[in-house]
Amino acid sequence: MMQELMRMVHWSEEEPRDRQLRRIGARHLRARRREQRRAEAAIMEIAWSRLC
Repeated sequence: MMQELMRMVHWSEEEPRDRQLRRIGARHLRARRREQRRAEAAIMEIAWSRLC
């Protein structure tokens, strides 16, 4: 699961934003951003749980 989250975050950083906006519709973009925020939150939760 951790590798999948990291792969998704890495993928979103690779693709330029303007190209991404042209390639996919606004609804899909919002869904992707929501998914990315959830992935980042999960990564932070894992990091915090390891500290405690």
